[in-house]
Amino acid sequence: MDLSVEGKSERIPPGSHICQLYSKVTEIPGVTARLLRVGLSLNEKCLFAAAPAQIKELREELEKLQVDVDELIASGQLVLYDERDVFLANGKRFDPYFLLSSHQTFIAQALREGWQAVRISIDMTWLAKDLATPEQILKYEAASDAVFTFQNAPIIALMHYDHSKLLPSLVVEVLKLHPISVVGKYIKRNPYYLNSEQYMLKILRINKDKGNANTVV
Repeated sequence: MDLSVEGKSERIPPGSHICQLYSKVTEIPGVTARLLRVGLSLNEKCLFAAAPAQIKELREELEKLQVDVDELIASGQLVLYDERDVFLANGKRFDPYFLLSSHQTFIAQALREGWQAVRISIDMTWLAKDLATPEQILKYEAASDAVFTFQNAPIIALMHYDHSKLLPSLVVEVLKLHPISVVGKYIKRNPYYLNSEQYMLKILRINKDKGNANTVV
């Protein structure tokens, strides 16, 4: 199985866009290692980006799963980033569309190299800390959903958020943009999921209603 949490497993098809809401960063490596191990065994290129401590823990989790991390890094099949600049515009600014473009470039490069598909896993709380507004986070997630899920891209994306660092309203909106979520010990198929088209239509309706309210004398 692709996704495994506390003994519960779920098959994850290509094009899936998943979020994990965590309370401790130590929850990230176990979930990610199992997702990446399956991809590595299927000749997929895999990427994980997080703080150095989580990179170290992921390596340890993969090694427990009999994955030769150093060999896979040397072959180019596994990519680990513990610095944020590669995902930031000009190395310092959070731009939702630049970040999405980096994923699309990663997909294209992996396919050119002969890999079957890609899997990426990023701690978004680490990446966006002190850089991104809630609106930028939602723009990124909506655009990612359009590319990953709506266009059935050859990718499985797992994004991690520390829910204690997000406004409750932002947690709700982030969940709406992910068809599959990991929350604590549970893997959830999201009944309230809105694909990117539905979500943007909802935002446009809200903005239109606000505009109409502002014109009322």
